[in-house]
Amino acid sequence: MNMKKILSLSIAAALVFAACGEEEIQVDNSSVSLSAETVVAAPEGGIYDIVVTSDSDWRVSGFCEWARPLAESGKSGETLKIEVDPSNSREILTTEFKVFSGSAVKTVEVRSNPSFILDLLTENEVEFSSAEASLSIKLDTNVPEIEPAFSGTGSEWVEFAGRQEVFGKTMLSFNVKANETYVGRETELTLSGEGKSASVKISQAQLDAIITDTPKVVHTGLDASSVTFDVRANVDFEFELPSWLTLESREAGTKGEDGLTTHTITLSFGENAASRVADLNFISGGKILLQVTVKQQNPNAVLFNITDMVLRQELVKKGWILASDSSTECELLEPGMTGTSLEISTSSWSKLNVKVIDGLDNFPALETLTLKKLNAETLNLDKCVKLKTLTVSELNKLKEVVLGNCPVTVFSTYLGGRYSYDYFEAPSLTISSENLTEVNVSSESYYISYYDNCTEIDVAGCPKLAILKAKRETTDWYGDVICHLEKLYISKDQKAAFDAGTLTLEKSEKAELVVR
Repeated sequence: MNMKKILSLSIAAALVFAACGEEEIQVDNSSVSLSAETVVAAPEGGIYDIVVTSDSDWRVSGFCEWARPLAESGKSGETLKIEVDPSNSREILTTEFKVFSGSAVKTVEVRSNPSFILDLLTENEVEFSSAEASLSIKLDTNVPEIEPAFSGTGSEWVEFAGRQEVFGKTMLSFNVKANETYVGRETELTLSGEGKSASVKISQAQLDAIITDTPKVVHTGLDASSVTFDVRANVDFEFELPSWLTLESREAGTKGEDGLTTHTITLSFGENAASRVADLNFISGGKILLQVTVKQQNPNAVLFNITDMVLRQELVKKGWILASDSSTECELLEPGMTGTSLEISTSSWSKLNVKVIDGLDNFPALETLTLKKLNAETLNLDKCVKLKTLTVSELNKLKEVVLGNCPVTVFSTYLGGRYSYDYFEAPSLTISSENLTEVNVSSESYYISYYDNCTEIDVAGCPKLAILKAKRETTDWYGDVICHLEKLYISKDQKAAFDAGTLTLEKSEKAELVVR
């Protein structure tokens, strides 16, 4: 191609591009504006006016089944009428129409509000105890935003927890705080939105209470007298008295602002030889709401020590002593002063965790003592000078028995039978007494095959012993004799008595008799 032809084509192309550029930069001055860009229709529908202002004629586009423009076009300044049908929906309906003028366009949003409902499907009155609780309210509603409001102080103890839609219904959740006051309370919860409302009355009971400023009432003196104390309550109550206390008067005052009524109680009692105490349980609705301890205090109280805490607790339960867990010191009470028979035991499979038995000599009238199913390692009754009968069973950890001058003459741990529990977990057992004439620590229990650890028994400290039964053996399934007892210690005098035939001795052939 020659240069002239190339130049001619280039000039022609430039003229074409120049012509196109002139058309693109032409300015479109079209405009359109609306007096309102949103139409909010009431549930009953209606016709709504929008004034259209434009540089040229305008037109409308868009289609909807429940709303429509009543004109397809118009001139600037004319009114566009939009007709909205009555709503048959429970939801808000929306649609759009576009208004054009030249290249300009505006959008009209049409919203049709439904017929709002807010119907309560749960009870309009609810009651709660004083405890913390949850409240669920079920509604048939299409109100999008529901505002809860409370009368009185309701907002302080009822709080909104959330909203859920469940199977086409609305669930509103609330938390009800515990009522820690002695007065019942109530509030009216109003739920509202979109001009609709529903109300629920909420009631919460008082905190039932019986209280006192004097949980321990003490009269110092063993003379006949009386004690007076106050309790405050917002419930009816009753209390039981032990035989030594008599209700002299009970007077109720006026109710205070806190909801509590003061009751003044006077109890009388007679003369007594020792301290005594009673725990009064104040009961309402089958529940103990208050305990008041009444004590007639001996000004010259007998104080003594019991080493084992669990033993102290058991004696407190029986009313024989007053004591605490933090101190070994005990105060003797009337049952402990006059009681002749005492049993320390348990019905549980597990043994009572009493490890040391001492201090029982402070019960001056004690004649009969039963000890069963205890973890006792030491049994010291040295100074129990009136004790005549001692029954011991299932004290499997027993290591030492000190009877001293105690007048008990028979000590036996033998239950009898192949399947009795007469085994010792301790490796040795020592028994001493000035008055024992018979000791029976024999066993034929099958269990000693597995659990018996006792290899030594020492009775050398029992000078009056006439009968010693210490045959601790059993036979296994093969007929073999099993005996863990290796040594039986006796004194020289006991050996001489044995040789003379005045001491009866039963033992396993496998156990060695050792003279101290």
